[in-house]
Amino acid sequence: MSANRKALRDCVVLLAIMMMIFTAWPSLDIWASSLFFSSSDGFWLARLHWIDVLRETIWLLIILGFVGALGMLVFTKVFRSTAPVLDKVWEVIVLTYLAGPIILVDAILKRYWGRARPSTVEEFGGPLDFTPAFMISDQCPKNCSFVSGEGSGVTALLIAVLLVTRNMVPSKYSRLITIGAFAVAATGLSLRIVMGRHFLSDTVFAVLFVTLIALGLLQLKRYKNLRLF
Repeated sequence: MSANRKALRDCVVLLAIMMMIFTAWPSLDIWASSLFFSSSDGFWLARLHWIDVLRETIWLLIILGFVGALGMLVFTKVFRSTAPVLDKVWEVIVLTYLAGPIILVDAILKRYWGRARPSTVEEFGGPLDFTPAFMISDQCPKNCSFVSGEGSGVTALLIAVLLVTRNMVPSKYSRLITIGAFAVAATGLSLRIVMGRHFLSDTVFAVLFVTLIALGLLQLKRYKNLRLF
């Protein structure tokens, strides 16, 4: 069994475990968000200017990751000037962004799932009802909490970096770039929770859904030789 197939199997198992955990104990979401909530100041970290700047910076990196991969894909298709393996890397990155953050998350889940964000539920001083992660609700009309858009985006960015570094000639900077990508992803995911914009489950499943999409693409015959993990 290839490394990518093993990773896909493990990701499916982890998804099932996480679904069972958050279904059995939905209060985990309330507990995690409450760590960053004050009855007098609300989600006070969201008010810090440097936190907002950090979040905007990561969001810019997410966009640049997609635009850069799309640009490289078009360039390689027009000029045929990069190694064949990198042609396929750009394809997988673009498809992961499109199928994950853009279509599944933004166009479907966030539009139709209806889960209210932490800062708007009664437990944290808002007017709306809390609903568990996998319960479709009517508490939010659009741009809802399940799952995290930026969480899915930063996961796609991490996958993009891993695909590039794993499938090109190793350099002395590869390890440093990989560590930096994981740090950016962890920071981006954490910010959505501490700012009261997403529950813990919103970020967990954003990561798992996008990772599953990427690993699923890598099972296709065209991409079987690409490395991710």
